[in-house]
Amino acid sequence: MLKQLFHSIVFRIGSMILLISVVSIISMLSSVLISDLADQDAFVINNAGSLRYESYKILTHLTLLPQTQTLTHSQQQTKIHTAIEAFSKKLNFLVQQSNPNLLNTMAKPAIENSLASAQRSWNNDLEPRLLLLAAQPNRLNERNLILLDSQIEYFVNHLDKLVGLYQKGAEDRILMIRMILSLSLLITITLAAFILYQLHQKIEKPLSELTQTARKIMSGDYTSRTQIQQNDELGLLSDTMNRMSEALSNSYGELEQRVREKTFESRQSNDSLALLYQTSQLINQSGSKLNLAPIISKLAIITNKPDIDLCLTTEQSNVPYEHIITQDKPLPITCLAKECDDCLNTSKQPSTNPQVAHYAIQKDDVNYGVLICHIPKGIILEPWQDKLFSSISTLIANGLYIRQQHEQNRRIALLTERNTIARELHDSLAQALSYLKMQVARLQKLRQRKANDAQIADVELELKNGLNNAYRQLRELLTTFRLKIDDEGLYQTFIYTIDQVNERAKNKMLFNLDYQIQNLPLTPNEEIHLMQIAREATQNALNHSQANNVSVRVFSDTKKQIHLCVEDDGIGLPEKTTKLNHYGLVIMQERSQHLNGQFNIHNTKTGGVKVELVFSPNFIKTA
Repeated sequence: MLKQLFHSIVFRIGSMILLISVVSIISMLSSVLISDLADQDAFVINNAGSLRYESYKILTHLTLLPQTQTLTHSQQQTKIHTAIEAFSKKLNFLVQQSNPNLLNTMAKPAIENSLASAQRSWNNDLEPRLLLLAAQPNRLNERNLILLDSQIEYFVNHLDKLVGLYQKGAEDRILMIRMILSLSLLITITLAAFILYQLHQKIEKPLSELTQTARKIMSGDYTSRTQIQQNDELGLLSDTMNRMSEALSNSYGELEQRVREKTFESRQSNDSLALLYQTSQLINQSGSKLNLAPIISKLAIITNKPDIDLCLTTEQSNVPYEHIITQDKPLPITCLAKECDDCLNTSKQPSTNPQVAHYAIQKDDVNYGVLICHIPKGIILEPWQDKLFSSISTLIANGLYIRQQHEQNRRIALLTERNTIARELHDSLAQALSYLKMQVARLQKLRQRKANDAQIADVELELKNGLNNAYRQLRELLTTFRLKIDDEGLYQTFIYTIDQVNERAKNKMLFNLDYQIQNLPLTPNEEIHLMQIAREATQNALNHSQANNVSVRVFSDTKKQIHLCVEDDGIGLPEKTTKLNHYGLVIMQERSQHLNGQFNIHNTKTGGVKVELVFSPNFIKTA
């Protein structure tokens, strides 16, 4: 713990700053202390200098004593005694102040000796002599005055030396303060320089290196490392940054590897999806030839399995009618001999050979062939490759199955169309021809019986009308067979029919259409029967109604039953009911029976004819 504390940058810098502070505090305290010791120096020097003045003052008073009158002697003596007492007090004060004020100074012994000598000289010689002369003014002759002046001068010189010693003591204290301050300044500068050096070496350079390394790491250079070898916080930070950079480098490398792997997997998935989409598009294209060679070649490229075979067979045969290979190689003997049972049977059961993978092209127990992948030794088939092979096989099987169903549906549609044509011919032209045949037989019997011309003319008229109706039915059948209801829709066919009858009416009669079953699905047979009934009803209205307006309405009720109403404002049906059995009306009735509907034709209250058909469409019956 202590070792770590001593190696701490904060501790070292703090210690240096604390040391500078201690040096500064010591220097300030020393200066304050020494300054405090010199507090009385000026006062002491002043008192010491004033002793000289007092000495000469006493001498002056003694010199003036003989010259004063008798009445003023006592006053002058009083002044002399006062001056001597003041001198003694100042001298004693200097002696008393010498010990505390002159502590630890080089001039202390000399000052003490000088003060002691001055005090002895004053107490033993000078003071008694001055008191004696002051008391006996008659003794103040010239000789004694000269001698006294010499003694005072000697004493003043001694005092001068004492003042000089006091001055030297004060200068010693000032010199000591200077020395302390200089030493403190030197120590402070030295410590500051050392701290700056330590800051540069231990903080600024490592921080600069750490900053540069951090910037390199931030820019993506995870190989950058610091070279700081210190047992402090920056050393720990450097080691941590190096480990972090290494961890980031490893993590970045792992992420790049993962990105490469994910990119490769995404490319594989994308290529696989593209191949599946291309296969789906190809098998859904119309045409008799299904070219799967490009699909198998691309499958070999995507899976990196260049040796792939595709054998396609029919449902009734085990010999392939098409064999697609992706690599030039000699075919096995079994292929040359058309012995394909082993491959086709292996496709239904797991293969025991790990170097060959079989995928059955099979849909609902119908086998269309086999997809074979030859795997090199030492290599296994990855799951995504196996899944892609299975998906391609399934798509090919579904495509062949759908094409087969389309062919079957086309055959059924062809047969249905032929049946429809036969039924249409039977319901219209065949009945018309049968009617004409009966009229011819009737005419022959009339001629055999030698009937009158009126009867024969009536039969001839019937034959003529029958031929015209038969011809009209033939033209309508041809028009019906040329219609493309599947492409244009029943609504467009109705519009085309109404436009035709309006064109034939030549503005003598107006046909209106109200079609409201666009949202109901009808079978082709239902559309044809509904269309033919509407044609027959509008044709009858055009030929026989003598109407001005004919409305054709096609709608559904709440039960979703289809209603066809053809109503005109003409002369109506004739009173003779035999006309109701006209073969055109019979055809409409027969068509309504094919629709399992209800057919009704009658005169309206306002005059005219209303033809109505009601039937339930097939989608309601199967719902």
